[in-house]
Amino acid sequence: MIPKKIQPFFEITFQKKDGDNRLIEGVLTCCNSHDFEVYVVGKIKRSLFSGMYLMPENDEIVLEARCKKCGRVIKVFDCLCDGYEQCGRNQTTHTSSKALECMRCHGGSFSVEVKYEYPDKQELEELKITEIDNAFTWIWISLECNRCGIIYKNFIDYETT
Repeated sequence: MIPKKIQPFFEITFQKKDGDNRLIEGVLTCCNSHDFEVYVVGKIKRSLFSGMYLMPENDEIVLEARCKKCGRVIKVFDCLCDGYEQCGRNQTTHTSSKALECMRCHGGSFSVEVKYEYPDKQELEELKITEIDNAFTWIWISLECNRCGIIYKNFIDYETT
């Protein structure tokens, strides 16, 4: 139950059935590496305690990861075409993204961890949702700077319903 577009690049690290929901956590991998440049669309908020968060701007929030070895771009999340509410819609964003830098060291190399929450598969089938892999109801994306090690926990914390 991982979106098809990132399945080849997603290494599952944790799964848990939590009541009627399923949590699936993993890291992006390309070229046997976790080394990505991150590009975003949205408003970056910084906190006093070394936190950094991506918030929607003009109802858009997008995160793309570009492999530092081969240059492949992986569209990790786009609120206009990913998630439960967007199933069956094939919208794409045309907003230009900006490169993300670490707050501490100003580096541009990150490991990307993604966590999805899915409703019960039977519920999705009863609702006749055909894109079960894309029907996640919540997504959390955390980033770790590969240069200084700071972790931006829940850089994206977004409900898709």
